[in-house]
Amino acid sequence: MVRRRQAGRRSFRARPVHPAGSKPHPHCCRRSPMTRRIVRGGLAAALVSLLLSTAGPAAAKAATARETGSVTDFGVQQTALTVHEVAYGTGPGGRPAGFGVQMGSPGVLSVTDPVTRELLDTAHLPESSGAWAVTQASDGTVYAGSYPNAHVYSYDPQTRSIVDLGAPVPGEIVLYGFRPGSGGRIYGGTYPSAHVFSYSPSEGFRDYGRMHPTEQYVIDVAVDPARNVLWAAINSRGYLIRVDLATGEKRDIWPEALRGAPSGPADINFVGGKLFIKRGNLQALVLDPDTGAVLAENFTMSSRGTSTVASDGRSVYFTSGTQLWRYDLTTDTYGPTLDAAGKPVVAAGPAIGWGFIDHKLYAAVGNYQGQALWYDPATGANERYVLPFPPQALDINNISADPAGRIYTNLYINGNLAVLDPATGKPTNLGRLGQADGFGWYGGKMYQGVYPYGGVLEYDPAKPYKLGTNPREVFRLQPDGQNRPVSFASAGSKIYVGSTPDYGLWGGALTVYDTATGERTTRRDIVADQGVISLAVANNRIWAGTTINGGGGTEPKATEAKVFTADLDTGEKITEYIPVPGADAITSVVAGPDGMIWGLADGELFILDPTTGVVVHRQDVPGGYSGVQDELVVNAADEHVYASLDGNLLKIDPLSKTVRVIRDAQTYRLTQDARGNLWFRNGVKASNGAVQYGSHLLRYVPETDACPRSDLQPRVVVDVVDSGVANRYAADGCTVNDLIRDEADWGSHGAFLAHVADVTADLVQAGVLADAEKDSIVAAAGRSSVGR
Repeated sequence: MVRRRQAGRRSFRARPVHPAGSKPHPHCCRRSPMTRRIVRGGLAAALVSLLLSTAGPAAAKAATARETGSVTDFGVQQTALTVHEVAYGTGPGGRPAGFGVQMGSPGVLSVTDPVTRELLDTAHLPESSGAWAVTQASDGTVYAGSYPNAHVYSYDPQTRSIVDLGAPVPGEIVLYGFRPGSGGRIYGGTYPSAHVFSYSPSEGFRDYGRMHPTEQYVIDVAVDPARNVLWAAINSRGYLIRVDLATGEKRDIWPEALRGAPSGPADINFVGGKLFIKRGNLQALVLDPDTGAVLAENFTMSSRGTSTVASDGRSVYFTSGTQLWRYDLTTDTYGPTLDAAGKPVVAAGPAIGWGFIDHKLYAAVGNYQGQALWYDPATGANERYVLPFPPQALDINNISADPAGRIYTNLYINGNLAVLDPATGKPTNLGRLGQADGFGWYGGKMYQGVYPYGGVLEYDPAKPYKLGTNPREVFRLQPDGQNRPVSFASAGSKIYVGSTPDYGLWGGALTVYDTATGERTTRRDIVADQGVISLAVANNRIWAGTTINGGGGTEPKATEAKVFTADLDTGEKITEYIPVPGADAITSVVAGPDGMIWGLADGELFILDPTTGVVVHRQDVPGGYSGVQDELVVNAADEHVYASLDGNLLKIDPLSKTVRVIRDAQTYRLTQDARGNLWFRNGVKASNGAVQYGSHLLRYVPETDACPRSDLQPRVVVDVVDSGVANRYAADGCTVNDLIRDEADWGSHGAFLAHVADVTADLVQAGVLADAEKDSIVAAAGRSSVGR
C-alpha cells in the first residue's frame, strides 16, 4: 500500500545513519555563490504579460503565471512484434491454427494457419496490454489470460467473437500458465498473490486459493485431468505445489536440494506421466509427479515448456539453446534431434508453442520475429519460416536524449531501440537491445542497463549499430545478484550504476566503473536489503536513493527508504539519511538549482542540505508514488525543477516551492535534452495502478526565460545588504534580485536609488511585493555603496 504523508514544517533533520564504526565524511562542499543577473531592456519589458495574484507579505510567496509552453506529440516511435505464447489447435472450419498472444495497445490474440502461413484473424483484448497465457479448451474455445488487468478472454474460432470474462481473482495483475482440463475447463495461475483458479462455461470461475502464504508468482501450472491433479510452479525461491483438485490437499514436491534457490520452476508440463521442469536459469529436470523424485537432469531447456507426446508414444520435444531436442519417455534419455543428414535440427531460438499436425511437429520460435519451425520425425525433414503476426504499437519503456539532441526510445519487453531526429520528426529503428531499465551518457557514448541479466552495455552513436559489437557488453551484474541496472551518473572517468536485485533476492548494489582503466567495483547490499534506484553527483559525492523492495517475488525486509552518500573514487558508503520517514522509495535525487539535494519519496518532495543533512523543506505534490517512472530534472535555463509524478508534469519554483501543474495526465519517463526541452511518453493509468498504452513520444518546450540562471538567493540582497525580504519570481522568469541592477555602472547613488524605487513600485503594482517589502528593499539600497 502506498503511504501518503502530509507536508510538515519547513525544517526537518534527516536522521543520519553511519556504517558501524565509521564517522561522517570530513569534507563538505559549500554551496556555489549565486550569479547576479543584469536584466537588459529595463523593468517594463521584464513585466510584460505579468499575470500574478496578490501574495500577502506573511506568505512571502509569489504566484506563478499560467504556463503557455507547447507540447508536441511525435507519435508512435515503433511498431514491433512481441508474441508471448502460441497454442496450437483447431481453427475456423476445422483447419489447423496457432493462437498467439501479443503485446499491443490493447493486447492482441492473433490466429495463424501454421501450414498455409496465413493470418486468419486478429482479435483485441480490451483494457489489456497483452497476455502471457493462452490455451484451447476441450470444447474448442480459446482462452487468453491478460495483464495488467488479469482478465480471462474467451475466443470462439468459428464465430471470431471475443468475450471479456473478467477477473478470476480480484486484485491480481497478471495471469499465467493456462492449461486445458476436462469438460471444457481451463486452469491458470496469478500474480501477485500466487493463486490457482479454473474456469468452465458451466461453473464460471473457481478460486483454489493461494498456493503459498508469502510468495507472489504462480508462473505456470500443469494438469492431469485423469487424476484431477494440478501442479503450480512458484519460481521466486523454488516451490512446486501438488494440488489434489478434489480434496484441496496441497504439498510441495520440489526437490529438497533445490529448495530456497532463486531459480525455481519457471515452465512445467505434465507429459507421459512425468513432470518436465524448466528452471529460471534454464536448467531442466524431469520429476516423478507425485514424489518429486528426479528422473532426469543435467540438461538445459530454452523453450517455454515442451511439446505433448508425439504419435510414437515416447517422444517429447523442446529446444535447448537454438537446437531442437528430443526426450525419450521410455529410457529417460535426451539429446539433439537430427535431420536426414544426421545433423542437429536448428530452431534458431527458443520455442514458445508446440503442436502436431499430420504427425509433424510445429513450433512457434522466439518472441520478436514471428519465426516458426516444422519437423517431420519420420524423415528428419524440417524447415524454418515466418508466421504473419501483425506488428503492434508498443509501450515505450525508457527515454534518453543524446548530447546532439536526438531522442532514444526503448520498447518495454520487446527491447527495440529507436532514435528520433526532432528536426525531421522521423524515428529510426536501430535494432534489438533488450529491455533497458536505465540509460546514462559519458564521453558521447550511451550506457544501457539491460534486464533481465543485469547487463551494462556501451553504445557509440557515431558508429553503425550492431548488437554485440556496438553496443557491446561492458559487464553484467547478474553474478552479483542484480538484474535491473536502473540508474546512472558519471564524474571524472567513472560511471556509477544503481541496481536492484534478482528474483527472490534482497539487496541492490552501487557499481563504480572506470572507463579509463576498465576496473569495476560492485558494492552489493550497500544499504541493507534495499535496491538503489536513483543517483546524482553533487558536492564531490555520489548521492543515491533507495527502495525497500527486493527482487521480484519478495516482500520487503526494510521499512523505510534512504538517501546515502558514497565516495566518488571507490563507491564506499559514507553516510545514510532518512529524509522522509516511512517512505517506500526515493525515486529521484538531483542537484537542485539552489545547491541543495532535491528528491521525490512516495509522491512527496524533499529538499536536503548536503552540508548538514537537514531536510529544509518537505511538501506533498500532485500525484502519488508510481515507481521508477517518477523523475525530477533541473532546467538550467529557467532554473526551475520539473517533475513527472503519477502522470503529472509539474513545474516547481525553486524559491517559493510553488507547484504548477502543466499536465495532469499521461506524462511518464521524463528526461531532458541539452536545450532544456522535456521529453516523455504518454500512458493511461489502470484501476490497479498499472500504466499502459504509452507508445507515443511527446515534447514540452518551456517558456522563454528573460533571465536565465537567475539570482536565487533566498532574500533580496542589494549589493551586500540583506533587505530581509524573501526573493521571488516576478515575471518572464526574472526574480526580484535579477530586476535590481546593482551590478550596473550607476553615475550616482541617487540614480541607483531612483531605479530601485521604480522597480519596487512596479512590483507592488503588479502584486509581487507588499508596500512594507518595497520600503525594506529601498532602505537596503540606501545603505548600499552602489553608485557612491
